[in-house]
Amino acid sequence: MVLITPLKPYIPINPEEFCTNPYDIISKEEEQELKKNPNSLVHLILPDGDGDEIYRNAAKSYNNFKEKKIIKKEDTPSIFVYRQESTNFCHQGLILGVSLQDYEDGNIVKHENTREKPLKDRTNHIVSSNVAAGLVWTFFKANKKIKALIEKIKKKEPRFNFEKYGYRHLLWQETDHKIIQKLEDLFRNEKIYIADGHHRAASASEYRKIKLKQAGADKNIKAPWQNLLSYVASDDQIRILPYNRVIRKLPISEKDFLKRLESNFEIISVNNEFNPEKKNEIAICLRGKWYKLLVKNKKFKDKHDSLDVAILQDRVLDPLLNIKDPRSDENIFFIGGTQDPKEMEKYVTDDANDLFVNLYPVDIRDLEIIADEGGVMPPKSTWFDPKVLSGLILHDLGEN
Repeated sequence: MVLITPLKPYIPINPEEFCTNPYDIISKEEEQELKKNPNSLVHLILPDGDGDEIYRNAAKSYNNFKEKKIIKKEDTPSIFVYRQESTNFCHQGLILGVSLQDYEDGNIVKHENTREKPLKDRTNHIVSSNVAAGLVWTFFKANKKIKALIEKIKKKEPRFNFEKYGYRHLLWQETDHKIIQKLEDLFRNEKIYIADGHHRAASASEYRKIKLKQAGADKNIKAPWQNLLSYVASDDQIRILPYNRVIRKLPISEKDFLKRLESNFEIISVNNEFNPEKKNEIAICLRGKWYKLLVKNKKFKDKHDSLDVAILQDRVLDPLLNIKDPRSDENIFFIGGTQDPKEMEKYVTDDANDLFVNLYPVDIRDLEIIADEGGVMPPKSTWFDPKVLSGLILHDLGEN
C-alpha cells in the first residue's frame, strides 16, 4: 500500500555539530545559542530575517552548507537505519523516501489537522530552499520481516555514532539494492501513520503540487520532490508521553471548581505529587494541592471521546473554564515531555499559575484506531519522545 524509495541525500560531515532538534521545539534561548555556530542546521530551519527575507536566508544557508562542504552529497541510492539509545529508552527505524502520492491517496494516514499559518510558513520555506531537512516521523504496525532486515543492516559499522541531547545517535547506511528491494516489497503491504510532522508532510505535498503544475502530471515520476523524507518506525518502537495542560487563572473559585468537577469525576485528595497510572485517571495540581480525578461515566460514543484529552476538553475546559479552542485561548498553555510531577508542580507553586493538569499518555493503539476511522486527535494530544534529529539526512528536492 506504500511505495518507499532510497535517497541520494546530503549528509553532514560533522553531525554532532550540525544536527539539531526539530525546528518547532527549539526555544528562543536555544536558537540564539545554536546560531553562534555557523555550521549549525539552525541557520537553515530557523533563519534570521523579516517577511520573505526569512525564506531567502534559508536558501542562502543551504547553499552555504554545500559550498563550504559542511554537507556532502551521496551518489549511491541509500536507505538508512537510525537508532537513538539511552539507559532508559531506545528506539530505531528507517530513514527513506515515501511516495507523496500515497499521502494524497490516504495510505499515509493523518491524525491531526494542519493550521493555515504554520503550513504556509513551511511551504514557503521548502519552496525557497528546495530541501527537506526535518524528518516526518511515521510508523507502521509491527512486522517481523521488516524488523529482521533492519537488524541485518545494523550488522555493519554505523556511518554515524555520536551523543547529543542525552542520547547516543547511530546511523547505518544501506546501498545493497537487493535489501532495498526487499524493503520496498514489504512496505507495499503496509499502511503508515504520521506520528510527528504533519505540517512538514503537508508542506512537502504542497511543494509537489507546484512542481506537478510546472512539469505536468505525467512527467518526473522519479523526481526527488515526489517523495517525503520520512523516519519510519514500528509501532512497538514508539514512546508517547503526555501533553499536559497549564491553566493560568481559574475564572471561578477553587471551591466552586471542585464542586462542579464532582458531576463527572470522583475526586480523591492526594498528599504528594503523582502521575496518573491508567487511562481515565487524571492528576491535577490545583493551587499547590494534588487531586486524583476518576472518570465516572465511561460510556463513550467512540474511541476519540474516550481519550483523556477529549474528556478534559469536553467536561472541564469548555464547560467550566470557558476554554473552547485550546490552540488559541491565552489562558492555557501546554507542556510536553515532562515526566517528573515535582517539576510539574512548579508551574503552580513557583510560576503562579492556578492549575496543572497531568494526563495519562495516549496509547498508540487508540491513535491507530482513530486514524483508521478517518478521525482527528484532539489538539496537543501526543508528545512523541525522544524527538528525532533534524539534519541527519537532507533531501534535496531539485537534484537527482
